[in-house]
Amino acid sequence: MEFNGLKCPACNTPLESDDDIVVCPICGAPHHRECYEESGHCYFEGKHKENFDYDEYIKEKEAQNQSAQEYENSYAQSSKCQKCGTVNPPAAFYCNKCGAPLNFQQTSSTYQNQGGASPFGMGISFDPMAGMNPKEEIDDGVTAGEAAKYIQTNTPYFLRIFANIRDNNKSRFNFSAFLFTGGYMLYRKMYKLGTIFTIIVGGLILAALIIQTLPVFGWYEILESASKNIETNSIMESSRQIVDNISLLPFEKQIIFYLPLILSSLRFPFMIIAGCITNKAYFKDCINKIKKIKTETELSEQEINKKIKEKGGLNFKIAVVVFICYMFINYIPYFFI
Repeated sequence: MEFNGLKCPACNTPLESDDDIVVCPICGAPHHRECYEESGHCYFEGKHKENFDYDEYIKEKEAQNQSAQEYENSYAQSSKCQKCGTVNPPAAFYCNKCGAPLNFQQTSSTYQNQGGASPFGMGISFDPMAGMNPKEEIDDGVTAGEAAKYIQTNTPYFLRIFANIRDNNKSRFNFSAFLFTGGYMLYRKMYKLGTIFTIIVGGLILAALIIQTLPVFGWYEILESASKNIETNSIMESSRQIVDNISLLPFEKQIIFYLPLILSSLRFPFMIIAGCITNKAYFKDCINKIKKIKTETELSEQEINKKIKEKGGLNFKIAVVVFICYMFINYIPYFFI
């Protein structure tokens, strides 16, 4: 048997044709006789129970080396980010680290060669995978392609976010979640977290409005007394008169008067929290749901992709309902005062 090119697994040095070689009778692994006798057994003895075969092991290793070489060759042609200097895969449309657009002409032509299509038919390619390989793992057992099927809308943004969470455990502030809080979470089908934030923020708004409608609140009495001279007084003077009238109220009424303002202000910390945590929460929600689909039953790849699309995407109806409810609790009570 020819052993040239192979290495002794014990000492990791190449085997030469004139070396004294011992071949394991169980798995066929070649060793230097000295190495074999020193240990008293085959280097792969622990794997013999697993039906380890040295020839198969070598074939696998060669295949891995070939894949690594191909990856290095493709990486040598990759795009370098002009902003942070990170080297990205050739098909990348945005930098995987900082998210900055890469060389437009290079990425555009690369994606077109891979079958990418322009959404506007103007020769400008749009990469829905943000330069990621669909088979690339975004998390253990979940690929970028599966994540894109779940996201469905605005995939370049979220795939870049997901990759950054995977590689650096860092996310970005989500302004949509900041502005719409629980409603945005429900829109993205994060029902548990969305319900919690919707109840908290909606409850604070509703509580503030209910207090303002109470007779003890005295808001309209203060405004009425201040507005009697509004035609003769300047806005500054009228505002000063309102403040003076509030200060003349009993301490208990002053507390009640400022309570709606305090309750409304409490919304902002929750809005900021929502903006900070939504992207990471969406990443975990996406990964967990895809993993559950892939492990709950034995499904074909086509059936898995179908279920991922059904579970993912957007819930536009619930977003409209939440928006209407917010509008209702913000404005309707004034019609009953």
